[in-house]
Amino acid sequence: MSELLRIASALRRASDDDLKAVISQRMVNSSGLRDFFDLAESLSQPKSVASTVAGLPKQQISTLIDILDGKQPEAKSAEALCRLMLIDFSEGHYSLFESTAICLQSLAPFEEAESFLASATIPTQVEVDRDSGIATFETMQALTELVFDAEQRYIREVGKKNVGLPDIKRLAQHVRQSNDFAREIFELASFSDLIWLTNGRWQLGPQALSWLEWSPENRHLHLMGVWRDLIGEASALDLLGNIKDSAANGAVSLTSQLRENYPYADSAVSSRIAKVVSIAERIGLSHGGWLSSWASDAMGGRFDLAANAASAFLPTPQRKLICQADLSLIAPGPLPTDLEIAVRRFADTEQIGMASTYRMSALSISHGLETGMTEDEIRGWLLELTGKALPQPVDYLIREAAQRFGRLTVGSGELETKSLIKSLDSILLAQILNETKLKPFAFYAMPDGSIGCRFEPEMVYFGLREAGFSAVRIDATGKVISPRTPLSTHEISETVSTVLADIKRLREQEEKLGTEPDGDDLARSIQLAIKNKSIIVIGVTTNTGEELEFTLEPIGFANGRLRAKDKKADIERTLPLSSITRVSLG
Repeated sequence: MSELLRIASALRRASDDDLKAVISQRMVNSSGLRDFFDLAESLSQPKSVASTVAGLPKQQISTLIDILDGKQPEAKSAEALCRLMLIDFSEGHYSLFESTAICLQSLAPFEEAESFLASATIPTQVEVDRDSGIATFETMQALTELVFDAEQRYIREVGKKNVGLPDIKRLAQHVRQSNDFAREIFELASFSDLIWLTNGRWQLGPQALSWLEWSPENRHLHLMGVWRDLIGEASALDLLGNIKDSAANGAVSLTSQLRENYPYADSAVSSRIAKVVSIAERIGLSHGGWLSSWASDAMGGRFDLAANAASAFLPTPQRKLICQADLSLIAPGPLPTDLEIAVRRFADTEQIGMASTYRMSALSISHGLETGMTEDEIRGWLLELTGKALPQPVDYLIREAAQRFGRLTVGSGELETKSLIKSLDSILLAQILNETKLKPFAFYAMPDGSIGCRFEPEMVYFGLREAGFSAVRIDATGKVISPRTPLSTHEISETVSTVLADIKRLREQEEKLGTEPDGDDLARSIQLAIKNKSIIVIGVTTNTGEELEFTLEPIGFANGRLRAKDKKADIERTLPLSSITRVSLG
């Protein structure tokens, strides 16, 4: 049996929890997988295997070497490696998958790491915790900013599951950080299910609304859970077990622990451990390579204790805003969660940090009204936070935006005209038709005076807003559609995790293959068998309606016909795909 079939077979036997763990720890993009063969192919890619093996602790590397040498491996490590789909257990013994063996043989024997502590300046634990708390605060602020960005902007997929440089730069500018920081925030948001990729666009993920409602402690708890899923329970507990009490020397060195316990962590550019270390720095489990005091609780899965300990080092929120006549809002300190979320619904961020600056505009006020706020609520929040009467320009802006709300609408059209832009203001429609920024949409005038477009309403809506027009989306009944509506759809409300949804889809496809496969499924199974030189068992319906079963070695498949050797009958058979009812790979 080929490696691909062995891995696919092991994946079928695995529990949903084990499948979720291997997809998470090996950082597989499960959204585009059709079946277990696709997942097996992703896991057997040399780059994926090299990254995973490089991120294994010393004990598991030794277990792989023992199996390769034909020795009896340590049971606990072997089971963990089985769950990572690096080895297989069959007929009472463990064996390496071919891709794992090739990768392992390419690695040089590991040597004892040089002591990192000898030349390092050891900080105090209080210093590490203080800096870790600041890093946690900055990351959570940036993730919140990204959630609002995905809600209000059309963020396109660039390349394969990547983000365009303009979107990276915009986030970096708002959070006053580097482009690399912003890029890591996008990746962390994807791991955390705050955003996900749908139809070529990054949209709000299943955890986005919960994130906006959570307290800072709950947000941190969620991020630590994501981190531990990435490193894996076995690796986290191994690392925890190797951390010694070094109170006399100050903080515990994560760098030193990784060098001692992960001998090949630097041998792969995309090493899982390198990613885990990067995220640990972002979410305050370490700073500058030194572990925070709550990191051990996070490694042990005691996230509530870790989040509670970290909360003492987060900046203290302040319920205060300064409202200025230039339409800007200044928060001299971090806002409590409820105020932060309320303000961001009707004001755009210019820069965020310990002190943040927001700016109101007709578009931002319109967004607040779209998400269910009223004119009085917006005024109420501002009056409560500033404690003063609103400056005249701010008062005028809110009143004018509320009066104009809904004046420009985007709804669904028919046939080739997928979107219709409507307004009672003909001058506004003429302005849209002549707007240079909107030329790529190829708008055209309709007989009733509205504007038609061949693109979907969602894309048109974001395009108009990017050009400065306060448009709103409406449904068939004329009701305003909130930008947050995608989070309330049936598919997302029924899905706690996108990975679990993907696993469910793989299970359903597997069941379909065994009961009611379609032509594409049968053809795919045959092609996989030819590629892997596998034996197949097929069911064939004869002209009389009788079903026969053959065990065959496929030779070729073209023009809807299968050529295969029937070794039992010692003949070559040619069978039309239309007569084949099922295919099982041996």
